[in-house]
Amino acid sequence: MIHFDVLTEPWIPVIDLQGNRRELGILDVLEQADRLREIADSAVTYEYGVFRLLCTFLMDAYRPEEWSDLQRIYQTGKFDMQIIQKYVETCRQEGVSFDLFDTETPFLQAKFNDMYDKKLISVASLNIALPSGNNHVHFEHCLEDDQVMTCAEAARGLCAINLFCTAGVQEYPSTVNGMPPIYFVLEDKNLFGSLVYSMISRDEAGNMSYSDPPPVWRCRSEIIPKKKETEISVLYGMMYPCRRVLLQPDDDGNIHCMYLCQGKNYIGYDAWRDPHVSYLFQDKGRVSLKPNMEKEPWRNITSIIAGKDTALTFVRRIVEENLLEDIVLKVYSVATNQASYLDMQKSRLRMPCSIAQSRIKSDRILELIQEIEKMNKDIGRCLNECYAGTRGNVKTRNAVRSIQTGFLNSCRDYLLQDIFDEMSSIPEKEASQCKEKHVSVLRKNCLGTFEYAVRAFMSTGAEIIRVQKVRRALIATLYKEKGAKD
Repeated sequence: MIHFDVLTEPWIPVIDLQGNRRELGILDVLEQADRLREIADSAVTYEYGVFRLLCTFLMDAYRPEEWSDLQRIYQTGKFDMQIIQKYVETCRQEGVSFDLFDTETPFLQAKFNDMYDKKLISVASLNIALPSGNNHVHFEHCLEDDQVMTCAEAARGLCAINLFCTAGVQEYPSTVNGMPPIYFVLEDKNLFGSLVYSMISRDEAGNMSYSDPPPVWRCRSEIIPKKKETEISVLYGMMYPCRRVLLQPDDDGNIHCMYLCQGKNYIGYDAWRDPHVSYLFQDKGRVSLKPNMEKEPWRNITSIIAGKDTALTFVRRIVEENLLEDIVLKVYSVATNQASYLDMQKSRLRMPCSIAQSRIKSDRILELIQEIEKMNKDIGRCLNECYAGTRGNVKTRNAVRSIQTGFLNSCRDYLLQDIFDEMSSIPEKEASQCKEKHVSVLRKNCLGTFEYAVRAFMSTGAEIIRVQKVRRALIATLYKEKGAKD
């Protein structure tokens, strides 16, 4: 009989404060969290999934009543392993197993039931970077049936599968957040701080139940395919089982196949507020911030970090109490289209706390981002006018998009470093002047990007005339003066 206890077996990839990499079990990670820098997995989905599992585990073990309880944990500098061991013992007394292959309660899985578990499929479905089903072979070039996973890899996959799954044919439900959202966690000086600051207390859960039902590994209710639910707790929702999974290991402990089918279907989106998700308020109500291949998360940074009603819960309390000099977030996202995965991204966002605390400064930053977005549209429009003869050409469209992406990337780096550094160091009364100074720099960058892009196409007299006409129009648009001069 194969066994793999996630508490003690090494399966979580970490980097310590000296830069050394290794794999640890849950208990060792928590005991050493103050000496670890971060969880670090090459699979974006796995990395976030494991982090979220640890947050849920800790929230259930500590059951913080209010933010001050989390702050007291933070001030101790490390997790109390007596609390952790007592929690593990409580779970075991309830019949919980942390063994992936327990016959009664396999960890993060459903016990075999021949009513639902009908067909074995490739274990590749645990990792969206691997080809399977509708997932195109664009992350890794290997056939679905050839995939094999170790127990450690499969454990990480189990943490992620319910967080990034898509709605598909045969009424497969999507995540507890609907289409997979963008997930945010706080990055502190070590893994201990990152975990504590990314947790929420019972009081911060608002009207949602915090622990009834308990997290999935303690909940004894059957995972019935397509069963609709409208009410869940914070802890249950953190690892909500929208897929029913059961691994099938080989005699050597490797895993080629598993049972996988529809899981529960959460439909109470209006009642659920995810601790790691930012929300926007639109005409149709509150919606979670979703990945958009045309718009990176930094362009929503003011709502994510500084928004009065939209900022992440754990960010808002850090800003209000001025606990950190800089707010640094790790950002995890997977862009999807129906049942297909298009792109996976991990990035970082940083905003000085002094900007997030100031409505005046954060509003000026928002105005700068709006100016950048307008300039980006102007570049695209003007380049398409210059390339009028080849506008429908796929190469031309791709070239314009590439130029716009380069412009946005340069603006992002300038905003998150130079502008933030200056804006954070000045008094509020100088914020508008600071904004106007940097708008001027961005205008020059916009014009320079346009001129560099069209230089290669100015070969005939007609093309030179067209480019100069478009250039004058761009200058007039940028400086809001019709017929403005260089």
